[in-house]
Amino acid sequence: MIDVLVVGAGPTGLALACDLARRGVDVRVIDKAPEPFGGSRGKGLQERSLEVLADLGVIDEITAAGWDLPTRIHIGDQPVREVRVGGAALLLPQWSVEKALRDKLRQSGVRVEFGVELVSFAQSDSSVVASVPGETIEAKYMVGCDGGRSVTRKALGVAFDGETAAEQLFLIADAEVSGLTRDATHMWIDPNRGMFAVTPFPATRQWQIQVAGDPATPTPPEFQRLCREYIGSTDVTLSNFTWMSAYRPNVRMVDRFRVGRVFLAGDAAHVHPPTGGLGMNTGIQDAYNLGWKLARAVAGTASPGLLDTYQDERLPVAEWTLATSTQALMTVVAVVRAGSNKIEAGVKDEHRQLDLAYPNSPLSKNLTDWTGPRAGDRSPWADKAKGPDFTLLAFAGEAPTIAGVRTHLMPKQDDKDVLVLVRPDGHIGMVATPKDVKSIADYVARP
Repeated sequence: MIDVLVVGAGPTGLALACDLARRGVDVRVIDKAPEPFGGSRGKGLQERSLEVLADLGVIDEITAAGWDLPTRIHIGDQPVREVRVGGAALLLPQWSVEKALRDKLRQSGVRVEFGVELVSFAQSDSSVVASVPGETIEAKYMVGCDGGRSVTRKALGVAFDGETAAEQLFLIADAEVSGLTRDATHMWIDPNRGMFAVTPFPATRQWQIQVAGDPATPTPPEFQRLCREYIGSTDVTLSNFTWMSAYRPNVRMVDRFRVGRVFLAGDAAHVHPPTGGLGMNTGIQDAYNLGWKLARAVAGTASPGLLDTYQDERLPVAEWTLATSTQALMTVVAVVRAGSNKIEAGVKDEHRQLDLAYPNSPLSKNLTDWTGPRAGDRSPWADKAKGPDFTLLAFAGEAPTIAGVRTHLMPKQDDKDVLVLVRPDGHIGMVATPKDVKSIADYVARP
């Protein structure tokens, strides 16, 4: 019997597997696709996700594959203004994020098993038995990271309530673009039609092409026609298409992230409009929240309620994600229909995801008051507090020694000594004083 079976090898499943593998958890990753996904799809990483990926050890590969670009808005063949629109800290194709995580996972001795489809599963009080072609896999836990059409979620009978924006059609493709500079995303807005945008990526000749509002079929001739009509010129050409798709935004989420020993994460648990650039990011952060908790459960060093805190903490984040991305979409649609080029109106500072917190979590314990961050907040000291272990930041004259905890002595911020315990996922678990050392040790021993 293995420890954890991860179903789905997108960014969420791969991030989770990487986090589990570095903790010594016996993990398998299966995906029904015959080969790795090759499209750009979710093309932006927010600042919080970059912190997570840095902790997982892939930040060099990620930054080499992406860049931070402005958006240049055009009317016809003339640029009229340049803005920051996407909200993402780094633009890069989704396939490059997945490749970096797969390579890291391979270094831990784990290879993604492509072409392996989850057929069915059953669970007991002690394990999950999954059926795949030619084999049954028994695991202590299973996590469905298998996307918006999740087989895992459907088999669990978990509702996926919400709606589809039937009036909004998005076309997306990867292709080479000639006739435009590679120093910006180029965007054209037509109040009577919608939006046409192209984004270049470093280290590849492919660009991502996006069209919003036009009822067209995603084919190379159609994309070229739309390009010509939006730009009003034949100077820009598209060629060598490698991926194309069409979709209507869905706003849906589950009411449970866990059923027994089976969990849901990423798009399997929540889907939403692309505005704000939150989709891939929220899934990666789901995985980062769950990984250390599953590892503790496997090791037998988790409190009875630790795994329940995954839902306690991430379900409200999913609700926020759906709300803010939907509002951003409504704002952008209104701007386009009004004939304005103020497309950045849909971008909010909160989309950086640095302020997401778990103040009401059972894991958030404030044993003293101070002027710094409180339990549940993301630790702003990411350079000090990194996984896979707990970190104690001692804003005091000296730092206590606690088994299994890295300790850093920090400059005092208040007129009293304060100890800040940072969880393996970078959120503050406890704010305490030196007299609370036993409480800190007990928390770490069995969170």
